[in-house]
Amino acid sequence: MNGTGEGRGMAADGPQARAFVAALVRAGAPSVSGPAGLAVPEAAAAEVITVARRLALRAVPEGWWQPRPAPGLLGLATALVVDEHPSAPHWSAAERQRLATWVAVLIEHRGEEGVQELLGALTEG
Repeated sequence: MNGTGEGRGMAADGPQARAFVAALVRAGAPSVSGPAGLAVPEAAAAEVITVARRLALRAVPEGWWQPRPAPGLLGLATALVVDEHPSAPHWSAAERQRLATWVAVLIEHRGEEGVQELLGALTEG
Protein backbone atom coordinates (compact mmCIF):
# COMPACT_ATOMS: atom_id res chain seq x y z
CA MET A 1 0.00 0.00 0.00
CA ASN A 2 1.29 3.48 -0.79
CA GLY A 3 0.30 7.00 0.20
CA THR A 4 -2.27 7.25 -2.61
CA GLY A 5 -4.62 4.81 -0.93
CA GLU A 6 -4.04 2.01 -3.42
CA GLY A 7 -4.67 -1.34 -1.87
CA ARG A 8 -7.46 -0.14 0.39
CA GLY A 9 -11.05 -1.23 -0.04
CA MET A 10 -13.91 1.21 -0.53
CA ALA A 11 -15.31 2.28 2.84
CA ALA A 12 -19.06 1.76 2.99
CA ASP A 13 -19.62 5.31 4.22
CA GLY A 14 -16.74 7.01 2.43
CA PRO A 15 -16.76 9.42 -0.51
CA GLN A 16 -16.08 6.65 -3.03
CA ALA A 17 -19.12 4.69 -1.85
CA ARG A 18 -21.33 7.78 -1.99
CA ALA A 19 -20.07 8.58 -5.50
CA PHE A 20 -20.76 5.00 -6.57
CA VAL A 21 -24.33 5.10 -5.25
CA ALA A 22 -24.91 8.52 -6.83
CA ALA A 23 -23.71 7.11 -10.18
CA LEU A 24 -26.14 4.20 -9.87
CA VAL A 25 -28.99 6.60 -9.15
CA ARG A 26 -28.09 8.77 -12.15
CA ALA A 27 -27.94 5.67 -14.36
CA GLY A 28 -31.39 4.61 -13.22
CA ALA A 29 -30.30 1.36 -11.62
CA PRO A 30 -33.31 -0.91 -11.14
CA SER A 31 -34.71 -1.67 -7.70
CA VAL A 32 -33.88 -5.08 -6.32
CA SER A 33 -36.53 -6.97 -4.43
CA GLY A 34 -35.80 -8.06 -0.91
CA PRO A 35 -36.12 -6.87 2.64
CA ALA A 36 -36.05 -3.18 3.43
CA GLY A 37 -32.61 -1.78 4.10
CA LEU A 38 -33.53 0.54 6.98
CA ALA A 39 -33.91 -0.85 10.48
CA VAL A 40 -36.87 1.35 11.40
CA PRO A 41 -40.42 0.37 12.32
CA GLU A 42 -43.16 0.48 9.74
CA ALA A 43 -45.03 3.77 9.72
CA ALA A 44 -47.56 5.78 7.77
CA ALA A 45 -46.05 8.06 5.15
CA ALA A 46 -47.51 11.15 6.83
CA GLU A 47 -45.67 10.31 10.06
CA VAL A 48 -42.32 9.81 8.33
CA ILE A 49 -42.78 12.96 6.22
CA THR A 50 -43.56 15.00 9.36
CA VAL A 51 -40.35 13.85 11.07
CA ALA A 52 -38.21 14.41 7.95
CA ARG A 53 -39.75 17.85 7.38
CA ARG A 54 -39.14 18.92 10.99
CA LEU A 55 -35.49 17.84 10.87
CA ALA A 56 -34.91 19.37 7.43
CA LEU A 57 -36.40 22.72 8.41
CA ARG A 58 -34.15 22.81 11.47
CA ALA A 59 -31.15 22.18 9.20
CA VAL A 60 -31.75 24.84 6.53
CA PRO A 61 -30.27 28.31 6.92
CA GLU A 62 -32.50 30.95 8.48
CA GLY A 63 -34.55 32.88 5.97
CA TRP A 64 -35.25 30.01 3.56
CA TRP A 65 -38.95 29.99 2.98
CA GLN A 66 -39.08 27.04 0.60
CA PRO A 67 -36.18 24.59 0.82
CA ARG A 68 -35.22 23.00 -2.47
CA PRO A 69 -32.56 20.29 -2.60
CA ALA A 70 -29.53 20.51 -4.85
CA PRO A 71 -29.88 18.67 -8.18
CA GLY A 72 -29.10 14.98 -7.87
CA LEU A 73 -29.92 14.71 -4.19
CA LEU A 74 -33.56 13.82 -4.84
CA GLY A 75 -32.57 10.57 -6.55
CA LEU A 76 -30.04 9.81 -3.86
CA ALA A 77 -32.61 10.42 -1.10
CA THR A 78 -35.11 8.21 -2.90
CA ALA A 79 -32.67 5.36 -3.43
CA LEU A 80 -31.00 5.37 -0.03
CA VAL A 81 -33.81 6.34 2.32
CA VAL A 82 -37.30 6.38 0.82
CA ASP A 83 -37.05 3.11 -1.14
CA GLU A 84 -35.37 1.40 1.82
CA HIS A 85 -38.10 2.20 4.36
CA PRO A 86 -40.06 -0.97 5.23
CA SER A 87 -43.40 0.80 4.63
CA ALA A 88 -42.45 2.37 1.29
CA PRO A 89 -44.34 -0.17 -0.85
CA HIS A 90 -47.59 0.97 0.80
CA TRP A 91 -47.09 4.68 0.15
CA SER A 92 -48.41 6.61 -2.84
CA ALA A 93 -46.09 8.13 -5.43
CA ALA A 94 -46.95 11.61 -4.13
CA GLU A 95 -46.08 10.63 -0.55
CA ARG A 96 -42.79 9.11 -1.66
CA GLN A 97 -41.97 12.27 -3.62
CA ARG A 98 -42.71 14.56 -0.65
CA LEU A 99 -40.57 12.43 1.64
CA ALA A 100 -37.73 12.31 -0.87
CA THR A 101 -37.76 16.11 -1.12
CA TRP A 102 -37.43 16.58 2.64
CA VAL A 103 -34.78 13.87 2.95
CA ALA A 104 -32.80 15.47 0.09
CA VAL A 105 -32.92 18.84 1.88
CA LEU A 106 -31.75 17.13 5.05
CA ILE A 107 -28.87 15.44 3.20
CA GLU A 108 -27.88 18.72 1.56
CA HIS A 109 -27.57 20.56 4.86
CA ARG A 110 -26.61 17.84 7.34
CA GLY A 111 -25.20 15.02 5.20
CA GLU A 112 -25.02 11.56 6.68
CA GLU A 113 -25.51 12.98 10.18
CA GLY A 114 -28.92 14.22 9.11
CA VAL A 115 -29.91 10.81 7.79
CA GLN A 116 -28.71 9.18 11.02
CA GLU A 117 -30.73 11.72 13.01
CA LEU A 118 -33.79 10.90 10.91
CA LEU A 119 -33.34 7.15 11.43
CA GLY A 120 -32.95 7.71 15.18
CA ALA A 121 -36.11 9.81 15.32
CA LEU A 122 -38.07 7.20 13.36
CA THR A 123 -36.82 4.40 15.57
CA GLU A 124 -37.75 6.27 18.74
CA GLY A 125 -41.19 6.67 17.27
